Amino acid sequence: MAHGGDRAPSAVPRADPARAAGCDVCRGWGTVVTDEGRHELCPACQTTGCSVESPTNPPGPRAR
Repeated sequence: MAHGGDRAPSAVPRADPARAAGCDVCRGWGTVVTDEGRHELCPACQTTGCSVESPTNPPGPRAR
């Protein structure tokens, strides 16, 4: 019997591309790579709490 591939131990987080557009920190990707090589959501544009907001990094749309 054939089996599907195993899931990756740590999946890459899904970023909101609308919020990432124009972000100077992640350059529009929505994720950053840590020094340890892990992908994490961009702290500037993907956080739901207090975020870095500027004319080049406006706040993203809010979920309803």
